Amino acid sequence: MSEEVHNSRNREFFRLYGQCQNSIFSILFMLVHNEADAEDLLQDTAATMLERFDQYEQGTNFRAWAMTIARNKALNFLKRNSRVRPLLNSDIYERIAELEIREDEQFSERASALQKCFNKLEATDRNILQMRYQQDYSMKKISELLGRSKTGIYHTMARIHSLLYRCVKARMSGGHS
Repeated sequence: MSEEVHNSRNREFFRLYGQCQNSIFSILFMLVHNEADAEDLLQDTAATMLERFDQYEQGTNFRAWAMTIARNKALNFLKRNSRVRPLLNSDIYERIAELEIREDEQFSERASALQKCFNKLEATDRNILQMRYQQDYSMKKISELLGRSKTGIYHTMARIHSLLYRCVKARMSGGHS
């Protein structure tokens, strides 16, 4: 593999890893119940993922792949330390991890649907949402900046929220609104 391709793959790994690092830590912490152990496992998980990144199929769910590796690391850790830390039935840990992974995947799907719906909004509606949620402007400040009444901005926000809700709901149910 050329150095350029290798560097490109590493950049891609770290981009994808950065998007789900907090989720990986959450599942590790949830399983081992100790922050220091979860942090150590996070580092071990990241190292394993980087080593095996050539096995990851681009275009598939990176988060699910990462969470599976993290779950396995945590379960192995719990088995190795079962004398120091009594282990609940290992099936319970497996089930917890599966539920966390499924919930995380559903969140990712909702976030993706929301982004697609946001992109479909009119530019002025996107601008209002960005002022409110990214720039943290108050409704009063938005109304002043846009030269509109505060009540009008509230009505506009309600309309936008309704549009986004219906669009995300349609996307999540298989329709593409």
